[in-house]
Amino acid sequence: MRKNFGPFILLILIVFYCCPASAFVFFKNIQQKPGVSLESQLDSIFTVTDNKDYETAIELIGKLIKDSEKESNFTYLFHSYNLLSINHANLRDSVPALNYSKKALYYAKLSQNDTLISWAYNNLAADLSTRKETRNQALEYYKKSLNIQRRLNDGEFYDAALNLAELYHKSGDYQLMRKYLEEAQESYDADYIYFDDPLIHLEILWGDYYLALKSEYRALKSYNHAYELIESQKVDYLALDFYERYAKFLLKQNYPEKAYEVQKRFQEYYTAQESLKAKETYQLAQAKFEAAEARRERNQAELQQEILDNDLKRKKIQAVLLASIIVLMILFLAYLFYSERLRLGLIKNLKIKNKNLEQAKLRAEKSERAKTRFFSTLSHEMRTPLYGVTGTITIFENNPELKKYREEISSLRFSADHLLEIINDLLDISKLEDDSFKLVKKSFNIKLLVEDVINSFDRNRLRNSQCFLTCEVDRSVPNYVMGDARRIKQVLLNIIGNAIKFTPKGVVTLRLSSKHVESGKHQVHFEIEDDGIGIPKEKQEAIFDEFSQLEDLQLREAKGTGLGLPIVRKLLHKMGADITVESEPGKGSLFSFDLLLDEATLQQVANTPKKVVQPVKELPVDFNGKRFLIVDDNKINRLVTNRILSNFKAEVNEASNGKEAIDLIKNQDYDLILMDINMPGLNGYQTTQIIREFELDVPIIALTASVENYVIRKAQICGMNDVITKPFNTEKFFKAISEQIARRSQVIN
Repeated sequence: MRKNFGPFILLILIVFYCCPASAFVFFKNIQQKPGVSLESQLDSIFTVTDNKDYETAIELIGKLIKDSEKESNFTYLFHSYNLLSINHANLRDSVPALNYSKKALYYAKLSQNDTLISWAYNNLAADLSTRKETRNQALEYYKKSLNIQRRLNDGEFYDAALNLAELYHKSGDYQLMRKYLEEAQESYDADYIYFDDPLIHLEILWGDYYLALKSEYRALKSYNHAYELIESQKVDYLALDFYERYAKFLLKQNYPEKAYEVQKRFQEYYTAQESLKAKETYQLAQAKFEAAEARRERNQAELQQEILDNDLKRKKIQAVLLASIIVLMILFLAYLFYSERLRLGLIKNLKIKNKNLEQAKLRAEKSERAKTRFFSTLSHEMRTPLYGVTGTITIFENNPELKKYREEISSLRFSADHLLEIINDLLDISKLEDDSFKLVKKSFNIKLLVEDVINSFDRNRLRNSQCFLTCEVDRSVPNYVMGDARRIKQVLLNIIGNAIKFTPKGVVTLRLSSKHVESGKHQVHFEIEDDGIGIPKEKQEAIFDEFSQLEDLQLREAKGTGLGLPIVRKLLHKMGADITVESEPGKGSLFSFDLLLDEATLQQVANTPKKVVQPVKELPVDFNGKRFLIVDDNKINRLVTNRILSNFKAEVNEASNGKEAIDLIKNQDYDLILMDINMPGLNGYQTTQIIREFELDVPIIALTASVENYVIRKAQICGMNDVITKPFNTEKFFKAISEQIARRSQVIN
């Protein structure tokens, strides 16, 4: 609600804005010099009120009240209490504001000035309208103010009509709202100079009116005009009151750019608003004003009694000095006590935080261990049923009656192999986060390694693809270097595989170059560039997060675990390097990293065991006359292994647990035992130890879904001859069996 300051404020504002420093000095001098006129004091109060210096304003008002009472000047008493109400309203202290508005009305009536009475009714109604229970009384006072304004008809704007329209808007009575809006509109004189342009208030209320009637276009027009007027006149308090809801309206009307502009201006006004610490200032000013009021209300007798003789003054000064010393000592002791309490509190809080940090560290370590155990368990639990799948596929592949389903069986094999890759990725992540992970440092031919990587994709991944893979190795790259060839190959396979996945049609290029850093050391630079779909800048870091995937509607088949690139980054970190990516959607990607590698000496190359390529042997045609025992608690696994061996004429018996296996071995001779490790009751280790007490020669091969190193070590300690990981490669499976049977035959002979 608008409070009427009166048209004469305009002159004061012009003086203030033109020379604020002079105005400040001026009202400060008023406080110091006696005999200043009431009018000059009032002008100074208006100036500091507009400058939001509420402390000074309330002090000056107290002096004006005192001087006005001496002269029994009701006009200036009205202005004094009216300004007190305004200052307290600005400080959001509604109760004193309302009381001072009532006092202002009282003195306005005593002044018998209709203009002052109209202002008083209007301002009191503004204070009453803030609470729902007093709005009816506010309506009554606004109407009284409006009646006086109509009677005076002196060219002033009808503030009361505008305020009535606003109240009826709040109550939802739009018919009466329009009536008073039109009356306020008619009273507006464009040639008249107002304190703040009431046209802004009119346009805002017209916008509210049209919006309530669902006439968004007309509301938008009024709001836009109000916005332009506020911006041109820099009326900050109206901007703070109006801009935020105006921006929401614009956004709802689908004007996002305009809404952003308005919201931005609102934020600028809000930021520029002075932080006056109103509460503290008010408390200080209130204390000073109450002291002034107390001094003013003291009677002359009390003032005369305070005039002491010289001896009394001397004693008083001594008492004050003594009291001051005591107070200072008390304050000093209180400060020491407070400081000690604060120090002890800080120490206690520090201990609590340290304890919380330690607990958080333990929880994090426990969570990491649980994660590692989870991946290990998950691998085992997934490999066990996967063995049944791959074994069944092997049976189907070797069954001549199913040749017409070769394509379907091949699809099954591909899916099973892909699932095994996923399991291996999970295990790699688990191992890389283990502190026990170590890199192997051996000499290897880096050019042959790159060639091997390229050839592996030629055979498998690019068979039915429109993507081409090329390789460029600079002359500067040395032939033999020291490092973990297996892990470097894994890094390249993952990056190139990812590039091929997101390059449905195009070229993927692997480049190697080298820079001689120091004696015997080379910084080998690897680049993998593709012209695929590219990666948005905001997602380039996220692709290295575990289980993240780059979503693309055109490549729905390009899915995976989201572990390839995280494995790459972790491996490179282990090697003291990192990977960078440069990419743009639709223009491809460039992945690069640098490895600091030692060039291998001739002695290191000579001492490195050469990889002997064995000719591929045909699978054994039969195991005729050989007797096998399969020990496994999983019926499907027993069925699959039995069927594979039976296809090669082996005689196979089965045992579902360790006790059953021991009983069978005691009563029959076997050429080989296939032993599961994780079984209820007696596990594979325990069963093997018992068997070795009475049977030393029969080969025992562990069939397990676990790939942990400790499994192999423990199997050897318990007396097992070999370990085969499920799901296994059929060729390796038969090779291991054949070697163990041949070894036993040599021992027996």
